[in-house]
Amino acid sequence: MESALVQQAEQLKDLIRTLNRKFRQYMLSQTVGCGLTVPQIHLMQELYQNPGITLGELSLRLGLAKSTVSGIVDRLEKQGKVVRKRNDNDRRVVHIDLSTGEKQLGENISLMRTNYLAGLMNSMNQEEIQGLIIGLIKINQLMIQETDGPGAADPDLD
Repeated sequence: MESALVQQAEQLKDLIRTLNRKFRQYMLSQTVGCGLTVPQIHLMQELYQNPGITLGELSLRLGLAKSTVSGIVDRLEKQGKVVRKRNDNDRRVVHIDLSTGEKQLGENISLMRTNYLAGLMNSMNQEEIQGLIIGLIKINQLMIQETDGPGAADPDLD
């Protein structure tokens, strides 16, 4: 591979790692009083955005092993934050959802994440924002094609 392309890929990898770490630090600092870990917060956010998701789907969306996600769900269920419901048509399928009292927390977390990013983007001009979004969409599409095959669609972009 061309040296310049390898250097750019290295830079992109480092940026993604730093962005992820900083975003996690921000979320943890904002939710420190609620007694949740960052993985629990991410899981609850996914449940807020995708109510009734199965454990397998949740595992894929979070990029974590099913056993890891199952452990997080177990702990949150014991705390009364999530509920498991068996599918009426297939008792083997279990759907996971936020408990009624935690749906507001899910909404607050979603708003917190959005407002944080909007605040950061506030110091960028529209051309920079649009270029960033276009570039991220393209790299996302390429990754989806690479992992899921040609023609695969990203459920987040549908």
